[in-house]
Amino acid sequence: MLALEGLGAYLDVGLVILVLLYFLGACWFILGTRRKNVTTDRVPMVSVVVAARNEAERIAGCLSVLLVQDYPHKQYEVIVVDDGSTDDTAGIIGEHLDSPVSVRLLQTEGLGSKKAALSLGIAEAKGDVILSTDADCLVSLGWISGMVAHFREGVGFVIGYSQIGSASDIQTWRHGYEAVDFTSLMTCLWGSAGWGHPMAASGQNIGFLREVYFEVGGYDKIMHRASGDDVLLLQMVRNLRKWSIVFASDNSTFAQHPVAESWRALLRQRSRWASNATVLSGLDPLFFAHMLITYLLSILLLATPVLLTVGLLSVPLFLGAVAVKTVAEFAAFSRGVTLAGRRELYRYFLFWALLQPLHVVVVGTLGILGLFSWKGRNHRWGRRV
Repeated sequence: MLALEGLGAYLDVGLVILVLLYFLGACWFILGTRRKNVTTDRVPMVSVVVAARNEAERIAGCLSVLLVQDYPHKQYEVIVVDDGSTDDTAGIIGEHLDSPVSVRLLQTEGLGSKKAALSLGIAEAKGDVILSTDADCLVSLGWISGMVAHFREGVGFVIGYSQIGSASDIQTWRHGYEAVDFTSLMTCLWGSAGWGHPMAASGQNIGFLREVYFEVGGYDKIMHRASGDDVLLLQMVRNLRKWSIVFASDNSTFAQHPVAESWRALLRQRSRWASNATVLSGLDPLFFAHMLITYLLSILLLATPVLLTVGLLSVPLFLGAVAVKTVAEFAAFSRGVTLAGRRELYRYFLFWALLQPLHVVVVGTLGILGLFSWKGRNHRWGRRV
């Protein structure tokens, strides 16, 4: 009995510490979003590089907005790299080659990865600034101008804001969950960049100087990873401690990504992202610590029904911990809603808050074990099979 009481005391203390650290982390992110950027009016040559694999349904939409940007048409090019598509992706891209904007179609052997496709495109790029989005994304008409404006002197990397669908696309609770989750994630990226310690980025919307890319050796060091064309590249640039990294919070720079096709597809995507956790432990201990705190807190909350039943956790402490966690998450989420103007997502917040601990544990575990699929390519224990 004394042993159980001792264990219960340790669990109580552990829960308090984890919730306190989680709350302080949320406050840190929120305060970071209040910092402002300085922009420039220079107009450098820009190369937009897009990797595409089996995107016949969406690549035309992506190109349609990339080719009518408000940036001078002679000052940017679009390079699309077809990474071994088995549908008509290449044919659709080919229909846009006679555009007033320079469009180039490159093709890989289809045996590499998104990073291999991007590497090919960047190697052929003529621009001083490289911008990248996904082939299934839609950017605003002022995307290039808005992103380039953030490359003031000394800035080597710009993190763009991405959102899940539009208000009309969020039609189910699953859609709402994904949109709330991604909005919260974007707030964390925004806040961490505001403090000068950017933790991550999304390949759906990023930009960097071509010289910075080659200065870190491109993707060579991380080519074996299934993911990381965004966050790992950003971390390598940050660790140079030479270039500034900023977050583009102007709505002219936003990108829009479609909702996942299913819960399973969403879990596959997030597990792939989580597979970089072990690498991030060396590149960014602070980011890894935040992920670990979130993971451990989620495990403890999922185990709460059992712990309460056997008397190893007090009910008031549990309710207090949930309340503090939820308030912190809502405050951070609200910053993202304010930025994106997505007030319709508030109705899904409590649903997200309820499922988030389970999501974190499942995705984190699958990611650490390297069990996921992407673009028809299965990965087991971190290796493609």
